[in-house]
Parts: sequence; structure tokens; C-alpha cells
Amino acid sequence: MRKLIGLAAVALLACGDTKGDTTPKAPDNASKADASLCETKDKRVEEFDLNKDGKPDLWRVYGGKPEHMTCKQVDFDHDGRKDWLEAYDAKGVATYQKADFDYDGKFDMLKVLAGERVVEVERDTDFDGKFDVKEVYDASGQLTSVRRDRNGDNKPDQWENYSGGTLVSTSYDDNFDGKVDRNETAAQAQAPATAETK
Repeated sequence: MRKLIGLAAVALLACGDTKGDTTPKAPDNASKADASLCETKDKRVEEFDLNKDGKPDLWRVYGGKPEHMTCKQVDFDHDGRKDWLEAYDAKGVATYQKADFDYDGKFDMLKVLAGERVVEVERDTDFDGKFDVKEVYDASGQLTSVRRDRNGDNKPDQWENYSGGTLVSTSYDDNFDGKVDRNETAAQAQAPATAETK
């Protein structure tokens, strides 16, 4: 009897009939990146003009006690706006990176680091100025989950779960009400359509 109840529960989860029960918990939206590391107020800033056009394109920010470099900033397209930055802790280890890939003055990627290891990455995949994808990695550097915001309301509505860096399952909130409407295993997603599944 217990076996039958267990099988029924698994079937319900696969069908998404337990709406709300399988919705992943809201992620901690507090940024793990310490923005103060790259702020220049009350800090010493060294400027460099690498392309010799009379305008700085590389900045090194120093602060803390004892003083150390807290941030490096680069303007790759020489428009006066920073396109890439990397922040450092007191030991000189990088803690996060930001990048503006389309040079519009808005950062499109935030990568949080723990030494050489990536902790999480946020991306603005449609370049609208808002992060819509968040990747989370485990202590070994393997991807464990991806949260996607498909409708631009700053809330995840697609959750991908990974094991050993391989996609295992995906949950979807199709009507964007904050609750899972359907679950799909990686095997189901890759299976060819048949007359029954069309």
C-alpha cells in the first residue's frame, strides 16, 4: 500500500497537479556583490590612458586599511563609460565581475566569485537593463540551477535543476502567477514528439 501511495505522489508531481507545492522557494535577491568595493568616493583612484587619446580608459580604485586595490574598471570602447569591472577583497582575490557587452552603459552580466570558483551569475539576455537569468553553482563549481524570468516582471517563472552539471528537470510557471504549472524531466524534453504527445 505504501508503495502505491508513493507512486501516486510521484505521478502527481510529474503532472504538476500539486500547483504551488512544487514551486521553488523565492531566491535570496540580496546581491552577494559588495558594490562599495568599486565606489570611488573617499578612495584613491589611479587613471590610465592606454590608447593615448587623452581620455582615461582604465581605473584602479584603492581603499581600506591597509590600503589595497578594491576595484579595476575598464572602458573598452572609449566612450567614457566603464564596460567591465572586477572587485577585490583585502587579500587581492576577485570577488565579482561586471560586464556591459553591448556598450549601452548598463551592465549585462554579474559574476560572483569565491576565489577561482564561480558562485552565481546573473545575466540580462535581452539587454533591457534588467537581469532575467540567474545561474547558481555548488562548491565544486558545478551548475546546480538556473532561474529565468521570461516575461520581464523581475520574478523567476522557469526553474532548471542540474545534477553534475547536467539538466535533470525544468519547472514552468506558464501563467506567471508565481506557482509552478508543469514539470518536465530532461528525458521528456528530449523525447521526439509522437501522436500521443502532440
